[in-house]
Amino acid sequence: MSQREVTLRLTGAAGQGIKSAATILGKAITRSGWYATCHTEVESRVRGGINFHQFTVSLAPCMGIKKNVDILIALTEDNLEASMPDLAADGVVLSPEGSPKGLNRLAREAGSPKVIGTVGLAAATALLGIPHPTVEELVKERFSTYGETILENNLKALDVTYEVFTSSVHRLDVQPNTQRLWLGGHEALSLGAIAGGVTFMAAYPMSPATGCLTDLASWAKEVGVVTVQVEDEVAAINMVAGASYAGARAMTSTSGGGFALMTEGLSLIGEVEAPAVIVLAQRPGPATGMATRTAQEDLYMAAYGGHGFFPRIILAPRDIADCFQLGAKAFDLAEKYQVPVFLMTDQLLQDSSATIDHLEIDELPTNRYYLEAKELEEMKSYSRYAFTDNGISPMAAPGSSRHTVMVDSHIHDEDGHLTEDPGNAAAMADKLQRKNRTLKEAAFELEVIGELDNNPLVITWGSTYATTARAIDELNSKGKKVSHLNLRWLWPPPREALCEILEKCGRAIVVENSANGIFADYIEHTTGFKPDAVINKMNGRPFAADEIVQSLAEEVV
Repeated sequence: MSQREVTLRLTGAAGQGIKSAATILGKAITRSGWYATCHTEVESRVRGGINFHQFTVSLAPCMGIKKNVDILIALTEDNLEASMPDLAADGVVLSPEGSPKGLNRLAREAGSPKVIGTVGLAAATALLGIPHPTVEELVKERFSTYGETILENNLKALDVTYEVFTSSVHRLDVQPNTQRLWLGGHEALSLGAIAGGVTFMAAYPMSPATGCLTDLASWAKEVGVVTVQVEDEVAAINMVAGASYAGARAMTSTSGGGFALMTEGLSLIGEVEAPAVIVLAQRPGPATGMATRTAQEDLYMAAYGGHGFFPRIILAPRDIADCFQLGAKAFDLAEKYQVPVFLMTDQLLQDSSATIDHLEIDELPTNRYYLEAKELEEMKSYSRYAFTDNGISPMAAPGSSRHTVMVDSHIHDEDGHLTEDPGNAAAMADKLQRKNRTLKEAAFELEVIGELDNNPLVITWGSTYATTARAIDELNSKGKKVSHLNLRWLWPPPREALCEILEKCGRAIVVENSANGIFADYIEHTTGFKPDAVINKMNGRPFAADEIVQSLAEEVV
């Protein structure tokens, strides 16, 4: 029978190849003309544990996470037991030791227990009705460099399993499509950075931000990006400051604990007014917290990190396509306004994947804001920190002209020389305030989905957008009138626009992945309006649409 939407979970231990299987499955679904999203939950360990990749497969672009699973494919008994509470009433279960179709038996038939991941992949694609040749081609792409024996074992696992599980239970209507992309969150950010002109990346590996470093490192030669895996986060942020001073478009990526080490270097960037892009991928804290889980706890770290005042921009991509867009936009904003720009993501967004129709490359900014050599030569003198009405001074890279390019980590004058003159100190502080006001004018326009008209308004930011939108759609289909506002630009806060919206809505309800309502506090602090309700979750797992529907139903009468 044809299905309009199917939820499938592939669950197993670390080391069983479920990550490779999930990547191939996502590509196979996409090439078969369907859309999918996949969110990942893993334990912080190299081997074993409870881990899964959960797919929502649909005729149209998918939004959000469902709790109930239609197809459960478990590679260990422990993982089977852990996922059974999420199985739909009419769900299909494939288990490791089931009879006569146990997945372990099929792996042994294929020649090795190590191909259990491919067995799970084959079972999934067979149940969905994805053509065998499509999956075979992808398996060859994945394992062709592993040696002939490993490739043959995986192809045999595919053949044996596909024959056993070919079924019409959840068969999709296949319409081949080779134009769509299967893209992960960190890949989208990295591609966005490339589109935005990044030329230098320095970072220390830290989950869940590591993917940005490894992506750019793997593509470095093709795209002309210098990547450095440094000894610690202190080195990373200072390298970014130096590269930016030299004229590079520079970035780093980290999580909460790593960012804590960066704050002195961030203050240096603020003082010398260097452009910089910082991916801050959130995970639960404090301290190590849960390294491979998700949270939205670090907004105030990004907003107030560092000592003294200096302007900054905070952006929050709402989905994987937006990771690409804002990943590029961040470099334009950083260089135009000479400020650090934060891209706030989290484990959910970094490690999720989705089918993307296309990336809007033509609409991306390509401007450079460093003075060109000809402009500099025509200038009688050059003052790096000249006072201007908008707080933005002319900026040149050293060595680009006869003029001296000065920077100083101390309070400095217009030319960059150290001075403790009180009048100059006050003037420089006022210059940064003028720049901050200029940043407020650049804030993205706020978009409300639905009609305000005194109706309940749900407010989100970042990765909670998609699942919340799915929940709101479900409520509205039942006759409720609920509107939705998602913030992609968070700092400087868009106070006036937020106030205008809050004055027109009914109950304001915040949905966020934090224990103490940081985002709700941000809204109250920014506007003076205290949200009427906060739906929060803080166990390291993302919201499911079912949970939000239930919670909203209690708030929306």
